[in-house]
Formats: sequence, structure tokens, C-alpha cells
Amino acid sequence: MFSTFRLKDVLVEYKQDFVTKIWPNEKYKWEAVKCFQDNWDAKSSDFAAMLKHSLSKTINLLASKMYYPLRMIESFADFAPEEVRAMFIALFDESHDTFDRINAFKTQSTVLLEKYGSGANQHYQYENAISTYLWLRYPDKYYIYKYGEIKTVADVLESNYQFKKGAHAENIRNAINLYDEICAELQQDNELAQLLKSLLTESCYPDPCLRTLTIDVGFYISRYYSDKSGAFPDDWFPDDYTPGLSEVELYVAAAPGEEVKGYWWLNANPRIWSFSSTAVGEAQSHTLLNDNGNKRRVFQNFLDARAGDMVICYEFNPVKIDRNLFDKYAHRYSPYGTVASFYLCAIAGGAITDMHDYAPGKARKQ
Repeated sequence: MFSTFRLKDVLVEYKQDFVTKIWPNEKYKWEAVKCFQDNWDAKSSDFAAMLKHSLSKTINLLASKMYYPLRMIESFADFAPEEVRAMFIALFDESHDTFDRINAFKTQSTVLLEKYGSGANQHYQYENAISTYLWLRYPDKYYIYKYGEIKTVADVLESNYQFKKGAHAENIRNAINLYDEICAELQQDNELAQLLKSLLTESCYPDPCLRTLTIDVGFYISRYYSDKSGAFPDDWFPDDYTPGLSEVELYVAAAPGEEVKGYWWLNANPRIWSFSSTAVGEAQSHTLLNDNGNKRRVFQNFLDARAGDMVICYEFNPVKIDRNLFDKYAHRYSPYGTVASFYLCAIAGGAITDMHDYAPGKARKQ
């Protein structure tokens, strides 16, 4: 049970924002379902490729920040396609209890992590990711489960459903029941249903039971409605704004609807590989194992890296600058001691043959 009056208040704002603010950012959810429905084939001869194609539109639903369930399940499928195939067949078997299937999938993921994880600390196949798989397969029955999100929804709507950390089975069952009740209310809102229908395209799942819409309403409540300061980008700047540096995300996060990229820091020994001698567009490859046949340091990073990721390269000890060169050129590059000043000093010292130090000449006496 929950307060229908609170939900109606939410829906007033939700419908006002839906066309111009919500749909452009959240349309990918309906597209993710359509993509999965069009491509899923448990009997595929190339299960790993089929799985990647089926999940290719999930974007940040299965990959965001330091959360990589998509990469791990795809990696497991590459190493052990038949084992992962069996996991999904069992998960999608509706003859068994929902939570038992989720728990079995999670348990088997732990087994695969030990066998094929290559040193990874976790498999990321937890309730949120596994419920996403269920929703993609049965979009007219299941919802995406997120503990923090559903708890906020329950609190905002004054629901009598309780959610406790660690109580996974009870939480998932309560979440399904709560979302079922919310969905029943949405199905009676003809204005909202018509609004969604008017925006759906051929790339979207039609969502006849409004389950995906229910997920999105829950997301809206937890992200925006529950905290009025969580406004949309075009009106976020308040009159009394002060920079809250402690709240700044210290990573590059993909915007909703954008493909998630990885960002890596790469150190290089100039005796082995120098960036300054690498031409633009030149490829540099690394093997997973070193010359002795051992895994390279931080081996999991080699598995996690994907085409399109960004790399920040650092060449340690790129140029040796003696004290005389530093004293000669340091005064030109203020503030002293910055990274830029050391590189400029190196250039001035002749580190790059094609670049010259055009020091100002002395004025000639008349």
C-alpha cells in the first residue's frame, strides 16, 4: 500500500517534464528492451556474440562509474559460453521462484569469477544487474531493482513496504509488489499512457503494460522529486549557489544515453617505449603476459580496457635536466615547479630536436 495522493502529485510534475526533459535522456530504456527482445536467442551457436548484441543498448544500466556487470558477464561468456548460457536459461525459467533464480545466478557468477576472473575482485552480478536481465527478458512482468531507489520511492509515497539492507529476498519481493501497485495506478492514467505512446518510435519497445514506464517513474521520484535541489540541467543554477567542492564527481561519468567509456592512466619507461618517438596514429600493442609467461601487473585492467576508452599517458624520466639547465631556463617559466615548467625547460634544453629555444636577443647598442 502507498499514498495515491502522493503519487498523483509526483505525476503532475513528471508529465510536465516528460516530453522536453525526461524522454530525451531516458528513451534508451525502451530501446534497450527492444534490442534485447530482437536479438536474444538462447540457442545461438555463438552465444557470446549474441549476448553482447542483445545487451548493446543497455548503456549505463549495466555499466556506470565503478560498476561493471556488463563487462564481466561478457568476459565470462567469452571464456565459458556454455556455462553462461546455462545460467541465463535457468534465470529465465519461470517455473522457479524469482529470488531463488537470482541467487543461483549470483552464486554461479562467484564460481566463474574464481575460474576465469583473472584476479578480478568481484563479478558485479548482484540483484540490480540480475533484475535488469529479467526485465529485459520479461519486460511485461519485471522491474529493475535498486535498493536505494526503491527505498526512496517507498518513503516518498508513504508506503508500508519495508526495505532493509541485506534482506535481499524480502526486498526484491516487496519491490515487485510496490511497483505492481504503482503500475496499476499508471495504467489508469490515460493522459500519461497517451503521452508515452506519442513518443515511442520503431526502435522502442511498446511497453503495453507500462512496466518500463513504472521503472522510470521510480527513477524520477528517487533522483528528482525526492530532492527538489536535484533539478534538470537547464534550471539547476540557484541564486544562492556556492561551489560545493566536496560534491564534485572526481571521475568522468557518461551522461544518460551516452556510451560509457573507460579512462586509464598509462606509465611508460622511455627506455622501452617513448611517447615522444611515437607518431600520430601509430598503434602500440601490449601482450597480456610478459616475456616470462606471467600475468602483467594489474592484469584485470588489460581485460577491462575496451576500444574507444581514453588513455592519459605519462612517460617517467622523459628527459634528464641538470642543475645548470634548470637554473638557466627556470626563471622564464613562472610559476616555478609546475609540470608545464619542467617540460618547457626540457624543450629549451634541446630534448626535442625539431623545437628550438628562441630566447630573446639583447638589444643592439645604437
